[in-house]
Amino acid sequence: MCKLYFKRIRVWSLVKRSKIYFIGRKQGFGKRRWRLSHLENRRYKESEGLKEASHRIVQTRFISLSDSIWVRVRPEFTTDEEIGSINRRLEPYREIKTIINDTSCFYNYDSKDRTFGIWKKKKIPCPAFLPIFPIDADNDIESTINRIREFIDENGKVFLRTNNETAAKGMFLLDRDTSLQEITEKLKTLISRCKYFLQQRKDTRIVLVQFIKPETDQNFNDLYRVHILLGRVLSYYVVTADLDVFHNCDMDLNSLNRFIELNISISEIVEKHKDKIIKASEVLGCNVGAIEFFIRDGNPIFLEFNPMWGGQASKIGFGNTKFQSYLLKNKTQLSKKIPNIYSFLNYKNYYKNLFKNIHFHCTE
Repeated sequence: MCKLYFKRIRVWSLVKRSKIYFIGRKQGFGKRRWRLSHLENRRYKESEGLKEASHRIVQTRFISLSDSIWVRVRPEFTTDEEIGSINRRLEPYREIKTIINDTSCFYNYDSKDRTFGIWKKKKIPCPAFLPIFPIDADNDIESTINRIREFIDENGKVFLRTNNETAAKGMFLLDRDTSLQEITEKLKTLISRCKYFLQQRKDTRIVLVQFIKPETDQNFNDLYRVHILLGRVLSYYVVTADLDVFHNCDMDLNSLNRFIELNISISEIVEKHKDKIIKASEVLGCNVGAIEFFIRDGNPIFLEFNPMWGGQASKIGFGNTKFQSYLLKNKTQLSKKIPNIYSFLNYKNYYKNLFKNIHFHCTE
């Protein structure tokens, strides 16, 4: 046993460990500039995963000694001033180190209308959209409402939302039956929200987004999510519900069979469209994150890019309590059918592999 232990030490000592530096809104500044504090915006078991990968990659106190730098901001809470501060710290290292989600591209994914604009330019399928500047809307409500109604007439059903909030905050679903009064009320609500956000986030706007109905043979909406890591596919899953707007937690036992069927077949879909999925991430200047899409006419329609995924699936699992219990009780049987789900739910090992892959990218 002792010989085996020392042999492992000897082998590990010969492996060059790469060093990673974390920077965020607070981490990497002031008292936290050199301190090995907890990860900003850490996901459940992520810190443990980093420790498990310590024979390959370790956190460093000094940005100058790092091989990779990971920008760990949650976009919806990050101000323009904070982005400027991070940009200044990254500037000397952009040509010589691997930078994960460089803030020089921050607004490409934070502002949904910018995201769609880039995708449209690169011929990457995404919803139709129409940006509305809150100052213009506030100065001419009538004209703005006319533009909204024209967009609804063209697309049938649309989202009226702020361009840089998440989790369905500041978002309303409108259709041809929505009254003029309701449109006016929703628009004024968003104008007020934008005025508040504009104080620290100058790229805030209102945006109309086409509602995309996925291609399904039942009354379900199937949302595909693929996690990208430095030009490769790290993981993937599908969530589904018979709602127009839903979250992972909305899945119940009525969704279970479809959830299993979709996650059995997702590997073929991801493999078929892998190049397009990775390109949709890379054109935004992002190299780590979760990209979401629907399938329509057999092809992906891209919806959103999230650089710091961390919703319910990353904390307690998929679906409501009964849904989670079923997956747990039937793990032995189902893990052979949907290994992607159980691999994702093994959080510590998942993040261990994530950090090991960062190491391999830096040393290959």
